[in-house]
Amino acid sequence: MSTNLFIELGDDSPLSRIKSYFDALQNSADEYLFATDLSTGQVLLSKNFLRDFDFPDNVVEDFATLLTPFVWHDDREIVEDAFGRLDSVNPGIEIFCEFRLLNRNGEYGWVSMRMTASADEYGQPELVAGVIARMDLKLKADYITGLLNRNAFHIDLMKELNSSPDAHGAVIFIGLDNFQLISETYGYEFGDNALRQLAQDITNILPPDIRLYKLDNDMFAFFVADVYPEELEIIFSSIQLCMREIRNIEDTIFCTASGGATFYPEDADDVITLMRYAEVALEFARQKGKDQIAFFSTEYYDRWRYDIGMQNLMQNSIARGCEDFFLCYQPQVDAKTGRLVGAEALLRWYDKDGSVVAPMQFIPLLERSRMIIPVGHWIIENAVTTAKKWCQIQPDFEVSVNISLYQLEEQMFYEFVKDCIERHELNPRNLVFELTESNKVYDWDFVNKQFHQFHELGIKIAMDDFGMGYANLAFIKNFRCNQVKIDRAFVEDILNSEYDREVVKHVVMMCHAVGMEVVIEGVEDEATYIYLRDVCDADIIQGFYFGYPETEDVFEKRFKQ
Repeated sequence: MSTNLFIELGDDSPLSRIKSYFDALQNSADEYLFATDLSTGQVLLSKNFLRDFDFPDNVVEDFATLLTPFVWHDDREIVEDAFGRLDSVNPGIEIFCEFRLLNRNGEYGWVSMRMTASADEYGQPELVAGVIARMDLKLKADYITGLLNRNAFHIDLMKELNSSPDAHGAVIFIGLDNFQLISETYGYEFGDNALRQLAQDITNILPPDIRLYKLDNDMFAFFVADVYPEELEIIFSSIQLCMREIRNIEDTIFCTASGGATFYPEDADDVITLMRYAEVALEFARQKGKDQIAFFSTEYYDRWRYDIGMQNLMQNSIARGCEDFFLCYQPQVDAKTGRLVGAEALLRWYDKDGSVVAPMQFIPLLERSRMIIPVGHWIIENAVTTAKKWCQIQPDFEVSVNISLYQLEEQMFYEFVKDCIERHELNPRNLVFELTESNKVYDWDFVNKQFHQFHELGIKIAMDDFGMGYANLAFIKNFRCNQVKIDRAFVEDILNSEYDREVVKHVVMMCHAVGMEVVIEGVEDEATYIYLRDVCDADIIQGFYFGYPETEDVFEKRFKQ
């Protein structure tokens, strides 16, 4: 049959009888509507077919041939099969399928097509009414990428689990690393375009029988039957490769992804649990450093649940004015004289049973959840208050406070610190800010700019944990500070390790050459102290030899000694 004829409907055509109703319906519907005369093959189309696909007329023949070029190539067999079933369709039986269709913007999006036949007076199929609906309009697909969404994923995974008592496979969540930062930097329109591109690229590299879904924000998902961890790692490696570059008119942006996988029925056999486990595994992959896939484990899940419980407790504590938090102060002494010259303020927290939680258990949670921002305000307020009181006893006394990158990123942080110092009338030179986790710094210009403001106020700046992770000589070059704190790892065995002795001596020498003070942590015995004082020429010593972290009232007794 010809596909470009301008066809007139005959008076006895069933399409003529319904045309007035069809016209009224198409004017109030967003969907694509069509009706097929099974005896002639003539198809009546709604106006939006002509508008969006440039079809020759609103009455055509061989509608399937006209539509196919606009269907995603992997889905064309689905559409051909659906139209092929019209030859044997029975009245009242619905033909249904889902496929990707090109839209007016030149992008493929998921649509559903439903066709139902009606009977003539003899009970024979005469007319087929059809509708093609964008699935995002029915909240079944993501409006940005056109991929099926979380609800559809939930439904399809449930069908998979119920398909056979022996169903076996894996659920995989994919999260884009730092994608929010990319969108904020290059604009949300660019971010949306990037999501569309990545959705298309990932779809292209997945095996044909695997469907990609778009979950919340920057997260994708799919499930695979009869797969093993080694095979998943290969699939994920392909996804990583296809995501390396997000193409843009002006720039090429590099993006990485983390993945979380859980297996059914080994880990769980219901949809809700599997999706939760996959998300937990994804979080584990991100905590391990991102750009990798992690598999669900009961051990990590138990720890994750414990962390979630702690986060809730800390949120409640913060809402009550940080009621369960308190500060301890560890003394810092002049290496030459042993005289008390300062203290580091260290955050502590009471659990619900009244026990003190180890800092390494709760501080990373404060960082990841950004609760460190309100807690950081509380720390500074209390540390400044305490410093003011102690400086009235010893005017040159210094209190050191740890500052995280999250706090530096807070827009009003500088104004808060400045106001706090002014309200308590503290000399800024009695305050030291220590940059923690310097290995996570990617933008030293930003960090230096933020700390420069505090330095201008008169606050000293210190690099914490020198020698740990990536806090090394390169960071001293990048980070303009007044103090360098050498980590306890170089002190613990310094009397027995020639390497540690040489490192500490030369770091102290180098810092002194450029006008920096050196604080050495982790000093626990007299012999180590004497070596650091006499041989290494350290400036300030901190460690259990001179005192454990103590609450404010206990620490104050030192001033009376």
